[in-house]
Amino acid sequence: MSTTTVEDTIETPEVIKTIKSSPATPSYRIEIFTRSDLLKQPFLQELRDVINASYYDTGLSHFEKNGPRLQSDTQLADELQETGFTTIAFAQNAIIGTASLKIWSPDSEGDAWKLPGHFEQFSADEIFSASSTVLDSLDDESQNASCDGGFEIVAVAITPDPRYRKKGIAASLVEACQEELKSRMSPARSSIMLRSIREVQGSYWLKRGFRIVGEQYCPPFTWGYNKGFVLWAMERELSV
Repeated sequence: MSTTTVEDTIETPEVIKTIKSSPATPSYRIEIFTRSDLLKQPFLQELRDVINASYYDTGLSHFEKNGPRLQSDTQLADELQETGFTTIAFAQNAIIGTASLKIWSPDSEGDAWKLPGHFEQFSADEIFSASSTVLDSLDDESQNASCDGGFEIVAVAITPDPRYRKKGIAASLVEACQEELKSRMSPARSSIMLRSIREVQGSYWLKRGFRIVGEQYCPPFTWGYNKGFVLWAMERELSV
């Protein structure tokens, strides 16, 4: 897949779109905001709080997060740049979830991607503690993977409220991002990317049609997590 350029990026949506939920799920609506739309909204702090609360909740994993995902109310908009957009799920005018889409930057974390499965040779303790065997393996350039892509799903978050967890809302938000992208892209772009911590949400995204195209090692305290972890670059074909 060729690298995305400024000239062929997403056109800025002119209106906010509303999508109704299905009768089988809790009553909520999804609205789509461009970066400029988002910066005009009065709920930026609420959105930030929902994202940070979701990222602090690492479920049954061995991870603890010691720092927020977003440091400021405008950080998400800054990450989206001019061409990204955000989908937000509202229930009774309260934010219950969100997902955003932006241009994929494969090298944004600084380290090379490794071929899928590269870190399976190491134990959990070696991964968690950043052992020398794990770090030495990063020098093996023969195991490097190319993770080119066009666009990336980021900041997927659901409020840690049992009324809204495991109800398919995150999947609906990602689908809304996908549909908005499809309405604004050329047919040549046929997939979307995301990054997922293998031990936290990796299996969730595998079940939703994403495949692993690269792995990256992140030592302890990356993104505020107390342990080292394997980050997956994942890709899913856009449905027709």
